[in-house]
Amino acid sequence: MVTARAVRDLLDERPDLEPAVETVLEPEDPWAFEDVDVDSGAFGELVSHGVVERDGEEYRVADRAAVRTALDGEAPAPAADERSTSDLDVSLPQIDRFELALLLGALLLVVAFRMFPFPTVYRGEHVVLSANDPYFYRYWVETMLADPGTTLSTIPGGIAKGEPLLVAALWLVTVVLGGTTEVAGHVLAWYPVVSAVITAVLVYVLTKTVTDDRRIALAAVAMLAVIPAHAYRTSLGFADHHAFDYPWLALTVLGIAVIAAEARRTAPGRTITRRPIPTLTWKTIAATLAIGIGTGAQTLAWDASPLLLVPLGLYLATDALRAVHAGDSPLPTSGPVLLGTGIGATIAWAGHSVFGWHSTLVATAPALVLIGGVGVLLVGELAHRFDQPATVLAGVEGGGLVVGAVLLATVRPEYWTRLTTSLSDRLFADRAIAEMQGLFGQSFGWLLLIGLILVLALPYMAWGVRLALDDERWLVPTVYAWYFLVLAAIQVRFVGELSPTVVVFAATGFVHLTEKFDCARSPAPFSDDPVPDVRIPDREPLMAVVILFLFVTSVSIFQVPVKTSQLTVPDGQYETATWMAEHSDDREMEYPENYVFSFWPENRMYNYFVNGESRSYGYAQSNYVQFISSQDAQAWYDRLSGRAGFVVTTPIVVGGNESNLGTRLHRHNGNRTADSPALAHYRLVHATADGEYKTFALVPGAVVEGQAEPNATVTLGTEVDVEGASFTYVRETTAGADGAYSVRVAHPGEYQVAGSNGSDGTTITVPESAVRNGANVTATGSA
Repeated sequence: MVTARAVRDLLDERPDLEPAVETVLEPEDPWAFEDVDVDSGAFGELVSHGVVERDGEEYRVADRAAVRTALDGEAPAPAADERSTSDLDVSLPQIDRFELALLLGALLLVVAFRMFPFPTVYRGEHVVLSANDPYFYRYWVETMLADPGTTLSTIPGGIAKGEPLLVAALWLVTVVLGGTTEVAGHVLAWYPVVSAVITAVLVYVLTKTVTDDRRIALAAVAMLAVIPAHAYRTSLGFADHHAFDYPWLALTVLGIAVIAAEARRTAPGRTITRRPIPTLTWKTIAATLAIGIGTGAQTLAWDASPLLLVPLGLYLATDALRAVHAGDSPLPTSGPVLLGTGIGATIAWAGHSVFGWHSTLVATAPALVLIGGVGVLLVGELAHRFDQPATVLAGVEGGGLVVGAVLLATVRPEYWTRLTTSLSDRLFADRAIAEMQGLFGQSFGWLLLIGLILVLALPYMAWGVRLALDDERWLVPTVYAWYFLVLAAIQVRFVGELSPTVVVFAATGFVHLTEKFDCARSPAPFSDDPVPDVRIPDREPLMAVVILFLFVTSVSIFQVPVKTSQLTVPDGQYETATWMAEHSDDREMEYPENYVFSFWPENRMYNYFVNGESRSYGYAQSNYVQFISSQDAQAWYDRLSGRAGFVVTTPIVVGGNESNLGTRLHRHNGNRTADSPALAHYRLVHATADGEYKTFALVPGAVVEGQAEPNATVTLGTEVDVEGASFTYVRETTAGADGAYSVRVAHPGEYQVAGSNGSDGTTITVPESAVRNGANVTATGSA
C-alpha cells in the first residue's frame, strides 16, 4: 500500500505529475482509464509507483487518504534513515503472477531448445562435450584441478592470455561442487544452458525497459529461445567461450538502457522532459555497476574482447550526437555510462596486474574506450552549451578518431601493429572454418542461422535509428544490433552476440503484427494508450497469435536441432575414441605414443579420451590434409613415428586418386590395389560397423625373411579380422638373384607364402610382438 510520504517524495521529484494525481482522485473508484484526462505516460508512472492500482479491467487509487494528505503537503517528514532510502528512490519492479508464469514458461522454452544433445552428451559413464573447442577448456580446467597449488594468480600461461575468467569460473565452480574431473565434465556441459537462461532474463528486463511493453519482452525471450545460432552455441555440452560472453554483454546493454530510461521523463501532453544532470537513484547506481561488471568481465573473458567493447564506444559517440541534435546535454545519459566504463576498466586492469591475465593491450581496452568517451562527452557538452549543430560534433568526433589512431600508431607502434595484425589474422582472415565465414556469404545461410526473425527485425532496426533521435532508450539496442549485424556479416560466430538485441526489434515487430491482425492492442512504442497488462486473449485471437509466432519462427524451430546435431559427437566417433582409449590402456601406452592423428575438427575430442592431451589441434590442422593427399606412405610414417600412435580416417579422406594415402587407407584398409602395394606400417585395428570411421595403428611392422626361386615374385597373404572389418591382407616382393627375399608386413597372423612359379608355398606365423617391435621373422621352407 502506498504511503503519504512515498507520494510526497514522488511529487517532490516529479512535480509534473501533480495534475495527474489530482485528476485520478476525481472519479469514484473503480474507474476506467478513459474516465480521466491523464496522459498515458504520466498514468503509467502513477501505476508503477503504486499510486494507482488495477481493479480487474478498471483502476482505483491505492489509498485516497494518503494521496490527499500528500497533495495537501501534510505528509510526515521522514526519519534520517528513511530520507536516505527515499533519496535513492528504492522501489522494486512489479510483476504479477500471471506475467511471472509466462516468463517462466518462456525460460523453460529456452532450456528445452538447448537440451536436444542430451542423449549424445550423457553416454554411460562419460560426459561427451560437443564439437572440438570445448575439450580445450576441459583440458585446462582438469589441469588446474590436478594441481593443488592452483590459484587465480597461477592460471597456466596457455589460458591466462586467452580466456582466463571463463576457465577460472569453471574451475571455481567445479572445486565448490567437489573438485573432481567427473564434476568438471558436468559443469562444462551445463554452463552454456545456465548462460542462456541468464541472458534470457536480462533480455526480458532490457526489452521491457526499452519498449515499456511486457508483451514485447516475453516475445523477445521466446524468440531468443529459438534462434539457431544462439541455441546451438548455448546448447548442453557446447562449452565454447562464446556462451560465457553473452551474459556480460547483455548486462552491459541493460545497464546502458536503464540509465537512458532514468534520464528520460514523460510529462502530461506527451512532452518529454529530461534531467539536466544524472540523478542518484538505485536504478542508476545498479545500472552503473552493471556496466562496470559487464565490461570488466567480458574484457577478462576473451582475448578478442575489444571487439565487444567497440559498440560501447559507438554508443557514447552517437549518444552525444543524439543529445546535441535534440538540444539536450549528453551528461545525463553518457555520464553514468562513462562511470560504469571506468569501473570496468579498473576491474580489467586489476585482473591484469594482480593475476597476470591478458596482455596490456587487451587489459587497457576499456580504459581506451573511457578516454575516448570522456573526450566525446566534453566536446558534446561544449556543442550543447554553445548551440553548435550535431554536424559539427560529428566532424570533431571523426577527426578525433583519426587523431587517436595516428597517436596510437606513433606513440605505441607495437600496440598498433598488434591491433592491425589481430584484425587481419582473426577477423578478416580467409580460413576454411565454418564459424569464420560471413553470415551472407552462402546462399540463404543466414536463414539457417537466425531464420525469419532477422527478416522481421530489419525494418524495425531501421525504424529504431529514427526513433532513437527522440527516445534515448532505443539508441542502445539500435547501436548494438547494427554493430553485431555487421560483425556477423564478416564472421557468423557473432550471430550469438547479435541475438540478445535483434530480438528486441523482432519482438516489437511481432506484437505490431498481431495488432494489425486484430489479435492484440497496439504495442507501447506505437500507441498513446496505457500499456495493456499481459493477458491471454480469447480463443480465436490466441490461435492467430500462435500461428503467427510459429510462422515467424518456423525455420528457426526446425533448424535448432539440425544445427545442434552438427556439433554433437556422432556414435561412430564416440565408439572410435573409447575403443582407442581402451586399447591404449590395455597396452599401457603413454603420450605421445598414443597421440591420435585425425582430421582437426574432431582431433581434440579423440585425444581427450585417449591420452588427455586436448590442448591443441595445431599439429593435425597443419599436417593431416597433406598426409591424406600424399602418395609417399613411408615418408609420412617416418615423420609420424614417435609423434603419433593412431590414425583415424573417415570418408572425407577418400578422393578420386586411388594412389593417395587417404584413399588407400580408408577405401582399401591399407591393402594392395591394382596401382599400389599394400602398406607396411599402417595396421587397421578397428572400424565402425558402417565403415564410417577406421582406426589404424602406426607400427614398425614385422620383417619376414625367407628363400624362394631366384628372382621369383613372392606373395604373402593373411586373413585379417578386426572389429568392424575383415579382408585378406597381401604383401608382395621379389626374391634376389640368390633367392633371398625380405618383406615387411603390418598385420600379425598366419601368412601363406607363395612363389611365382605356382608351387605351393609355406606357412609362416607372424606374432603380434614382431609387428609392434619391428622384429624379423624367418620363413622356413621354400616358396
